Amino acid sequence: MVLIADQLHRLPAETFVRAVEWHEEIGSTSDRAIELAATAEQELPLLVIAGQQTAGRGRGANRWWAAPGALTFSLVLDGAALGVPQDRWPRLSLATALVVGEVIRQLAPKADVQLKWPNDLYIAGRKVCGILLEAPASAPGRIVLGLGLNVNNSLAAAPPEIRDTAIALCDVIGQPLDLSYVLSRLLLGMERELLLLARNELRLAERWRPYCLLEGRTVTLLQGREEITGICESIDSDGALLLRTAAGAGRYISGTVADYR
Repeated sequence: MVLIADQLHRLPAETFVRAVEWHEEIGSTSDRAIELAATAEQELPLLVIAGQQTAGRGRGANRWWAAPGALTFSLVLDGAALGVPQDRWPRLSLATALVVGEVIRQLAPKADVQLKWPNDLYIAGRKVCGILLEAPASAPGRIVLGLGLNVNNSLAAAPPEIRDTAIALCDVIGQPLDLSYVLSRLLLGMERELLLLARNELRLAERWRPYCLLEGRTVTLLQGREEITGICESIDSDGALLLRTAAGAGRYISGTVADYR
């Protein structure tokens, strides 16, 4: 089951999204969203969504593989209009991961959903979703939130190197899902999280812990050229990763998890 463009016209009436741009195929929804974010008169929040994304971006040099049937979209948000100060923006990535995890649990109650700080979701150790938060220099005050969720794109069609490390919801549940329903649930959840973020009431530490993939594991974190290794103690209320290293307790608000075991 694929997303039908005609289903998207209902979103401004049913969710907090005010404008929608649909593409049958596009390189990257986030690249397009960044272009539109720089347009002062653009109505926001804006959803840029594609039936298929051919050059989706992840953190750093990573690329997101997506066949037809995946949900691939980017949201353009105005921090000030939403009442979210810039120092809270990084928490939005973690809050979005919680939304996706909760939606997956609703669709597949027995799924072993885990969150990998700061922006990936796994089911039974295989990646199902990636999230990328960007603050484009060309659009001060605006945020671009990109999301790729494997829904109906069965991994039977994936390249061999991806097949063993990723998973799609249709493979977990055993049948295709209604993409418009999944999208609507995600957007409604994100609207709720943005309201909580504006009120500084996310309770990230408490809500993240049951899903935390890294807690109790030895984690290697990269910050530029620096490599930090320690035991993960989950995250704090601001979304920072807590590691106990040889030097003692450490708190890290950014970085890339290069390894965990």
